[in-house]
Amino acid sequence: MPKNLKIIKLNFTSPLHLGEIGIGLEESSLVLHSDTIFNAICNALAKLYGREWVTDFLRKFKKEPSFRISSGFPFAGQNLYFPKPMSRANINNDLLQDYSKKLKKTNYLRKDFFEKWIAEEELLEKDLKEITDNEAAKGCDEKDSGFGAGFLLPKVSISRESAESSIYFLGSVRFKEDSGIWFILDCSSKEYENNVISALRLLQHDGIGGKRTWGYGSFSLKEENLYLKLPDSDSHLLLSLFYPEESDDPELDEKHLFSGKNARWGFSLRGGYAYPYGSRSSSQKAQRLFIKEGSIFEKKPEGRLIEDDSDLEGIEKLYHYGFAYSIPISISRGEKE
Repeated sequence: MPKNLKIIKLNFTSPLHLGEIGIGLEESSLVLHSDTIFNAICNALAKLYGREWVTDFLRKFKKEPSFRISSGFPFAGQNLYFPKPMSRANINNDLLQDYSKKLKKTNYLRKDFFEKWIAEEELLEKDLKEITDNEAAKGCDEKDSGFGAGFLLPKVSISRESAESSIYFLGSVRFKEDSGIWFILDCSSKEYENNVISALRLLQHDGIGGKRTWGYGSFSLKEENLYLKLPDSDSHLLLSLFYPEESDDPELDEKHLFSGKNARWGFSLRGGYAYPYGSRSSSQKAQRLFIKEGSIFEKKPEGRLIEDDSDLEGIEKLYHYGFAYSIPISISRGEKE
């Protein structure tokens, strides 16, 4: 069942910092989470159309999302990489013994192998060798990889109380030419698609991710179509963060998703600071556990837009994107290795 998807490719023209809560500024992720993309789009929309327009837009979005996005994953040249699913691949048991440890170190799958994995097509030894020998599929660290090179930038922090200084290291990624981050954009109408693309074009110069005031996160934008082969299945694989809906209505409440015998999920702690456009100050977001990319449920997850009270002048509410973007996956083989 092939599906035609619209994707956005970001070729970064400056270093990118995507820190993860709980592991310190010295670490940098290769996943541009869906909530980060959404926040950046909304701030750019406010810059284009004004704060009142975005406030009204978000109120409507909370009831019915006008677009959904996946998280952003790395690409190199024409090769798109996807998060490795939390399911067991169709692999001969003898081969699985030989490649199990190497597969655990693999974080991403190239599109062709990803399509085989989610359809439960058998992965042969030549497939496993190519998957596990691919340095790009492991992600980016301080070494050179298929996407780019990670590096540590020494910085000095000075205590306000004691005036004592301490050195820390900021982890960032500098992508190779024709490499970067891609994500799926699924809009309910051409009008909303045009709005989002306009916001993304503005973000090319403003940047995305952390340390934008240093010039980090600038990119050039490219729109493409992606033809993805999907299995005919009720089970779904997350390609975004997901915050489950809680409701007294059993048809809307999503706690039941976690009771499925084949459900597999992990967590991502999200928080940080909100910098709404037009505000002279920032506000710390409440830290929450989101369900992370690569998780699997036996039914399609929906998620929600989280609404928090704001202490910022002129801003009543702060929003955190938790809507899910997922695709079908076949999981008849059960647990991951």
